[in-house]
Amino acid sequence: MRTRLHSLGCRESCIPPRPISKRNRSRNELGCGKVLSTTSFVKSFQPPFWIRVPASTANLGPGFDTFGLALNLYNYISIEPGNPTAPDPFATTIIKAYHQARSLPYKPYRLLVRGFVPPSRGLGSSATIRVGLLAALDKVYRRSLDLPWLIETATTLEGHPDNVTAAALGGFVVCGGKKAAKAKVSPRLKLIAAIPKLETSTQTARSLLPSTVPFQDAVTNLRNASRITAAFLQQRYEEATGAFLDRLHQPYRASLVPGLEDAIAQADRSGAIGAFLSGAGPTVMALALKSEKLIGQAMLKSLQKAGLGSVQIKALSADNEGVKILRLKAEETYFFSA
Repeated sequence: MRTRLHSLGCRESCIPPRPISKRNRSRNELGCGKVLSTTSFVKSFQPPFWIRVPASTANLGPGFDTFGLALNLYNYISIEPGNPTAPDPFATTIIKAYHQARSLPYKPYRLLVRGFVPPSRGLGSSATIRVGLLAALDKVYRRSLDLPWLIETATTLEGHPDNVTAAALGGFVVCGGKKAAKAKVSPRLKLIAAIPKLETSTQTARSLLPSTVPFQDAVTNLRNASRITAAFLQQRYEEATGAFLDRLHQPYRASLVPGLEDAIAQADRSGAIGAFLSGAGPTVMALALKSEKLIGQAMLKSLQKAGLGSVQIKALSADNEGVKILRLKAEETYFFSA
């Protein structure tokens, strides 16, 4: 069953999952798209906690595999001991990696997900599952949340650090190396996401990248990435205007998202600080301090003109908390695909 893309405002996306009635449960049975599969029956389970993990946008144009920004759009992860009815290789790999990294004997667990982050859209859905599942296992084994270990282990599984680091720490992150740098993001900054009903494989998107790039292209990216970092550190976001131009990955991936270049150009003309391909795409993300509606409409028009008929526009803010453990009241019960 594919995860449904829910329209959430900031208030709704920042609260724990609500109990789901039997009458409405078919509408709310959530898996995680291509990340996790589900079986056809639903059971009642009362988890003692949820792990809330934010979505993220990565690269921000010139910061390829370096920049990440957490969003107030969340997946909620919980687990229960026991063999899953339909084992999922994605989840099993994470669980086995956890036990190996912690030098523990392997035990199977069933993964429960309430998903609001659309999969394969360039919003870090796989990172939310990896970070959330590792954190949930630490919780079960009575370990405190060890963010450096969590980031290192999840990055090894993910293959790149940007989404993982943003999901774990929240805020704007510059990642890679032994330690990530984080800057809190002001609520003044708005993020407008244009999310096409089109799935992009990270593996496919990476296969399009060249093994070498022109020297001047590297210099351009370094210059622009430095400006963006300075703007976020000072929370003077308008000073990053014009700095989201990328020459290392977006030009090579543009063929995967019809209308990408025009959507970015129209967002800039409509008042955005900058716009870019979110992660491997296909989501196009714009940053702004005003005119969010106008920017969203401009991107929507460009993408639909290019043939992407179904595009959802979401106005988001940054999440500054990162991964978080939510404890539930004893009387609360939820229904899930098991």
